[in-house]
Amino acid sequence: MKLEGKAAIITGATSGMGEATARLFAREGARVTIAGRSEAGESIVESIRSTGGKAMFVQTDVSQSADIRTLFDRHMHAYG
Repeated sequence: MKLEGKAAIITGATSGMGEATARLFAREGARVTIAGRSEAGESIVESIRSTGGKAMFVQTDVSQSADIRTLFDRHMHAYG
């Protein structure tokens, strides 16, 4: 696994290329924080976890600085 021991924040990860990237990183061993505006992130996290990956979802609007602070705080708390 190329990303074992790494942690990543993937923005726009609730669909399209962001979702594909989050799934790929998780398959390669990264602990993934999925960020996006859609609550679809929860089902993506469930899917990743069901295959043994580590992931969490933080609903985030990257145009809002408070959301970005929350995203980084939760990611750092979970994955260091």
